[in-house]
Amino acid sequence: MTKMQTITKLRAIPTQTAAALVLGSLAAVAAGPASQAAEKPTDVKFALLTQPGIWDAGVFGAVENGYFKVEGLKLSFVSPQTPADGLKLLASGGVQFATAHSTEVITARSKGLPVVSIATNHQYGTAGIMVPTKLGVTSLKQMEGKTLGVTGIPYNRIMLEYSLKKAGADVSKVKIVTVGFNPIPLLLGKRIDGLGDAITWSETAVYNVKIGKAAADKSTYKYFAFYQNGVPRYYTLGVVTHENTLARNPGLARRFLSAWSKGLTWAVNNQKAAVANMRKRYPAINEKEALANLAEIARISQSGDTNKHGIGWQDANVWAKQEAFMRAHKLIPAMVDVKKAVTNRYLPSK
Repeated sequence: MTKMQTITKLRAIPTQTAAALVLGSLAAVAAGPASQAAEKPTDVKFALLTQPGIWDAGVFGAVENGYFKVEGLKLSFVSPQTPADGLKLLASGGVQFATAHSTEVITARSKGLPVVSIATNHQYGTAGIMVPTKLGVTSLKQMEGKTLGVTGIPYNRIMLEYSLKKAGADVSKVKIVTVGFNPIPLLLGKRIDGLGDAITWSETAVYNVKIGKAAADKSTYKYFAFYQNGVPRYYTLGVVTHENTLARNPGLARRFLSAWSKGLTWAVNNQKAAVANMRKRYPAINEKEALANLAEIARISQSGDTNKHGIGWQDANVWAKQEAFMRAHKLIPAMVDVKKAVTNRYLPSK
């Protein structure tokens, strides 16, 4: 309705009604920024890791349940070609927020990109070694003589070899081959014996579905998480922004995380509904796999830290140990000040 239309309607109604409308307008002005935000939402762009998947159930749940709308935000998504591209978009101002692992944030900061992790979806690193139970492997030392397929991600290769060495395995006796991001057919075809950097909530469920088992059945494989086998604990699927955003508009970060944290909490507590919401938007998502995936994601989204501080919270000491590990293995060219790389300041208080 235009301003002229509004005036015309006021002329056509009784004076008492017009007075009531004026008082209502004054009350709306007095209500402040929250009411204005509801009338004129702030456009926000958020870069996903790549293509949408069940790991995004929290943020899409926040959209579905109107949590961003309550905060006066109108959220749109960008799907980068690679995980590293999200941080590039962030640095160039193409998006205000992005999804990135702690590994990528540390790497970016070592190269001068002023990006900051302000929350995390996963409290524990999700990569590790997966082998079918029928191989009889009970320790990483027994990987000698086996062939492991890996994605080709450098940091994952470092973690794999480090875990093997910590277990006393001779890495030269383990054949490590790059197979990309679709390793299950090779595993089923026995061209490889196991996966060298499987995601705890992803390939395990796919494997089970392919062999006709329940997606969440853990008896069909043996899994060795890197963070439980010598590698320092690390965070994955974090929410990242630019230093400039925090300096110029800290309220935006707080509003974003208020909605985001509610969405992740909802997805953790309403997993079937969260999967249904994702499949409504992206029907290609496999329901059985997604339910198993989200159950595991829900588990690793929580920790003693989140019980104490709230969902999304990160420990700077965990970051410091990861940064030292990456530097020791020459994965970054310079030391990174983790106090500038991560903050919990914008998370809602528990």
